Amino acid sequence: MKLTVRPARAADFHALNSIRESAVQDSTGAGSPLIARLHRWNPRRSFALPSYWRSALVAELDGEIVGVAKTIGAMLKDLWVLQHSRSHGAGAALARMAEDCIRADGYRLAHLYTAAFNARTRAFYERNGWTMARFMYHTVGHFHRCLYVKRL
Repeated sequence: MKLTVRPARAADFHALNSIRESAVQDSTGAGSPLIARLHRWNPRRSFALPSYWRSALVAELDGEIVGVAKTIGAMLKDLWVLQHSRSHGAGAALARMAEDCIRADGYRLAHLYTAAFNARTRAFYERNGWTMARFMYHTVGHFHRCLYVKRL
């Protein structure tokens, strides 16, 4: 399998929204009460305008878009990989490229938030050098989340 990470293009817009929605469903469990709460809190959670994805990174396996990463300032805001494409290095490659983007913008400490219940995602970040800095309650979404940091 050939893995490629590249900047997002305008034509990727629908695929990136689809990946994010699919990954959110997968990470929380289809039909999860959390999904219902997230959609009540932000009904457009799974939909982002093309301008949101403008500076995103895309992972392709054999030409198929399978993952996306997005940074905002020093934050790794989004990192999603389709379930059937995990364990092929797409997530790690996206994370490294996103960290490079954060570093290139002059930041020396990156951060991200993830749901505390998502053990697979937490283990992924820890394997890739991120450290949990704080455990907190998300008062709007009503779930616990973790703040992870990484010195760049």
